[in-house]
Amino acid sequence: MIVAYDLRYASDHFAGVGVYAYSVLEELLDLPGDERYLVLWNPGWQVTRFDLDRLRRHARVEWVESAAHPIQPTGAMAVGAWLRRARPTVYCSPFSLRPFASRCPEVLTLHDVSPLRTPHIASRYGRFLYWASLQHALGASFILTVSEFSRREILSFTRARAGQVRVALPGVARPRADLAPRRPAGLAEGRFALLVGDNRPRKNLELVARAWALLGRTPPLTLVGAGPVDSRFPSLTELARDAGAQQVVHLGWAMPEEKAWLYEHAEVLLFPSVYEGFGSPLAEALAAGLPALVSDIPVFREVAGDAAVFVAPHDPEAWAQSVRRLTGDPAGRERLHRAGLARAAELTYRKTAEATLAVLREATAGGR
Repeated sequence: MIVAYDLRYASDHFAGVGVYAYSVLEELLDLPGDERYLVLWNPGWQVTRFDLDRLRRHARVEWVESAAHPIQPTGAMAVGAWLRRARPTVYCSPFSLRPFASRCPEVLTLHDVSPLRTPHIASRYGRFLYWASLQHALGASFILTVSEFSRREILSFTRARAGQVRVALPGVARPRADLAPRRPAGLAEGRFALLVGDNRPRKNLELVARAWALLGRTPPLTLVGAGPVDSRFPSLTELARDAGAQQVVHLGWAMPEEKAWLYEHAEVLLFPSVYEGFGSPLAEALAAGLPALVSDIPVFREVAGDAAVFVAPHDPEAWAQSVRRLTGDPAGRERLHRAGLARAAELTYRKTAEATLAVLREATAGGR
């Protein structure tokens, strides 16, 4: 079987999706089998987190570089033309943009349908493009998604068939052997809580800013945010200023060495999202043994089990109280530390790759 694998999504532009894209291929290549991989990469996009050369040199990889844009219709047309020339057995993408006229079975990953639930696509034209691309994606042989919650959402909001949508729960990315944790520049000494992610409305950063304001002029922890800022929406810094919150620092994009240091030294992860397909920062915190306060939404129950503290996603007072309670409870933090490590051991990209390969084989056998 020849698999055309679309690695273009492993660039820095795609935060969680990038980790998924790289990690799934990394594990697919380590599985036993005689599959060969045509790996598509766009060299014009920045990548600072992954060892692409390790994949490029693999004996079962043929590396293909293309300027095809990963999220524009022109890119979908270019990839379709490439697939018609290359004639792989199956196309596998860690994203949901389906190529045009590929003439081969396709397995796409639709991580969630958040634009149908939350208003982060501002323009009517943007919402139309998303809906059109979603309808086109449903023509793929199979849709992989990242949680049972997300599968239910896809089936509720689209015309996808029940047997078409399969779950391949993500894991925790392998630590890089050469990774040396490094304190982010400008971060002062002291205890801190960690927020990881961007500032789209579904990330619910306003709630944490309001909770921090309720903690008064001297919160028990500094609130440290790490992640890109979407200029369409208020940043954590702006939300904290408007709420009157003290001791809030936003670092912006964190390099892998810096993220590793933050997970290692934080006292608690705060993950207040109102909507996620999976939630990679939660899995990363569990793997680091970092206690987590998270929104009480179904997908986080699915991912964390009993290894996190669940808080109502629209109650800043409850979040403020939970921060105070957890910071003053060493035994509770230790329980969460142990439970997180145990749960993270069950979340592996090896399992994700095994589930993915099974679906790829089914697609090549004519399954739908």
